[in-house]
Amino acid sequence: MKHFLRIAGLMAFFGFLIACGDDNPIEDIIDTTISISASSTTQESGTVQVTVTIGTSLPISVPASISYSGTATQGTDYSGASTVTIASGETTASFEITITEDDEDEEDETIIVSLGTSGLPDQVSLGDVSSTTITINDDDEPMDTGIGDDECPNDNSTNQNREECDNPAGTLNYSETISNGMRTVSGSGIPNHAYGNQFQDFPPNDPNSSVEVTNQNHTFTFTTSPSLASTTTSILTDENRPSVEYGIALNAVPIDPAPAEPFIFENTSTGEYNWDWVFEPNNNTEAVGLDCATAHVQPDGAYHYHGDMGPLAEVSSPGISSGTAPSSPVQVGWAADGFPIFYRYGPAASGSGVELLAPSYQLRSGNREGDGVDEPCGSYTGKYTLDYEYVAGIGDLDECNGISRSVTFMTQAGQMETFEYFYVITEDFPVIGRCLSGDVDDDFRKRN
Repeated sequence: MKHFLRIAGLMAFFGFLIACGDDNPIEDIIDTTISISASSTTQESGTVQVTVTIGTSLPISVPASISYSGTATQGTDYSGASTVTIASGETTASFEITITEDDEDEEDETIIVSLGTSGLPDQVSLGDVSSTTITINDDDEPMDTGIGDDECPNDNSTNQNREECDNPAGTLNYSETISNGMRTVSGSGIPNHAYGNQFQDFPPNDPNSSVEVTNQNHTFTFTTSPSLASTTTSILTDENRPSVEYGIALNAVPIDPAPAEPFIFENTSTGEYNWDWVFEPNNNTEAVGLDCATAHVQPDGAYHYHGDMGPLAEVSSPGISSGTAPSSPVQVGWAADGFPIFYRYGPAASGSGVELLAPSYQLRSGNREGDGVDEPCGSYTGKYTLDYEYVAGIGDLDECNGISRSVTFMTQAGQMETFEYFYVITEDFPVIGRCLSGDVDDDFRKRN
């Protein structure tokens, strides 16, 4: 009997070992996320340590792919690992990015380091912080980059003196309907706020010409379920001419920020204008002939916005353009890819209330390299759109003045709708973005 019990006990023990051997530890992993972090700035030499963190240590190693973007050039300005592995039982792993020293005076550059999903177990996903931006501060002595203001022959001044809005607000004529996954917006295009009749007559470049704003019967149809595209779409052609209307406002007035006035000093040898350097409309309101809504009328009577649409936002939220925060985001239009456009404020990152959202552009430093004849010279003042540069991470918004953040609101179609991305009209440049992050509907493409 004792032998039988001993044998039975051994069989039970080996059965337990066999059963344990059949377990798959991966199936028992609790879902978790990984994130990335690094110093926000570095000098043009040495190394930067990047750390990848997992929410919960796992009984297996976790490989993560690393990709790079930004204004700095991989292989020339820096080098770094393409993968990093968090060892079994650990919660972090680190690697170094080596910054390349050179003697060239240049603008500060950025490295955007991003985590990828390649190689991750199914139970591991990217966290809220899946990329980090490192700014390389140039440490070389400044060079003479061009003609300074004292010797530059062209006018380098800016102004934001808008023309009078001497016409009273028109009656709102706007319709928004949804059918079969498509949104149709239509209306007269006559603004429901005070406006002006002036337009920019180029050439002969007379900002004081006057044309009456007339009923345009605008209609635009676009998707109700937009998604981010793999590449952005510029609202300009390769020749810097307007190509795509940015969107449509909630009064059926087109949003068309692309400037159409070039560097207006004629080339002495060819007599042509330089379209690479175009006036930034928000900083040349007199020359472009813009009214109190940073808008003007075309010779055919069509009114459109070039910049800050404060008077439209004020209709829904009095005081918003002068700093009074709304209780909820104020939509002012739809972009050409179907994402909503809000005025200055968006849902707060904390998930409660709203917050003022800032763009990620800054003025370039130094002087332009032109001679004042073929292209402009002098310091970067904001007179031209090219005076600005995008620097990822210095503000809240991306290159197209948009942000990936969830927002739910009641649309003019009478439905509560949720979007995971939206655009913002900002107080500072670019005010209205100059590119679009989703696929542009054909209704917004110009037929020039």
